[in-house]
Order: sequence, then C-alpha cells, then structure tokens
Amino acid sequence: MNKDDKIVSAQIVGIKKEEIVCRTENNKLINVDVINNDEIFMEVMVDLLISGLWVPVNRQLKKFLDYDWLDNGSLEVD
Repeated sequence: MNKDDKIVSAQIVGIKKEEIVCRTENNKLINVDVINNDEIFMEVMVDLLISGLWVPVNRQLKKFLDYDWLDNGSLEVD
C-alpha cells in the first residue's frame, strides 16, 4: 500500500460512543476509534455528519488526519 492509498476522503455516516463510522468514495466503511471523550471533538463530528462534508482519513491507521488536505509538508516519505 503506497502513501496515496493510505489517505482517503470519507464522509461521517454514524457516530457511536467509542467509534465514528465513515464511508469512503468507494463505499467502503472505516471505523475510526474515539480515543478521548472530548466534548468539542464530538460536536465537530456531529456537525460533519449533518453537513456531509468529506474529511481526510488515514485508512491504514483508521484515524482522522491532523493536517489539511493541501499541507504536503506533513506527508514525509519514509
């Protein structure tokens, strides 16, 4: 799996207590674990669910990205 395959765009389609369910452009589901019970983070996730916006997700690590789509500096090649 190369670097480009790891990062996909996804929409939040469900929110559970300990995970957030996302759907990729290829209709694959990714369950992102919620590590902390941060109230503001969960409010943002609900807003993203309602709005239907696409967010970047690391498919391999099953985590949301901490940086913007256009921030190439964060994608260092190992």
